[in-house]
Amino acid sequence: MPCHVPATSVSCRRRALYQKRPPTIAAKLDLSKPGEAWAEDYLRRASTGRWPMWRVLAQRRDGTTLRVAVRWTRSDKQGPFSVVTLSLVELALHWRHFPSGATAVDALNT
Repeated sequence: MPCHVPATSVSCRRRALYQKRPPTIAAKLDLSKPGEAWAEDYLRRASTGRWPMWRVLAQRRDGTTLRVAVRWTRSDKQGPFSVVTLSLVELALHWRHFPSGATAVDALNT
């Protein structure tokens, strides 16, 4: 087939790339507050793009913190799952490692 003739169908491989959607943000944040805007921006940058740092499994807002269960895309010896706590009043975060995604999500809900 000549190269100037357009294809009549899209291959399965190409179609799969377009069906993936970025994760939706489930916690309600007030982006007019600097700490909450920072947390939303950091979470978006860490979980999207060409080489994301992590994939979000679940999230929950607890007062002045946003807790997110994540799977690290490049895991270390500690394991690929963590609960990351982002402060909504200052520029701070910390994380705790878990052996599986289910235990990280369970820890998020307790």
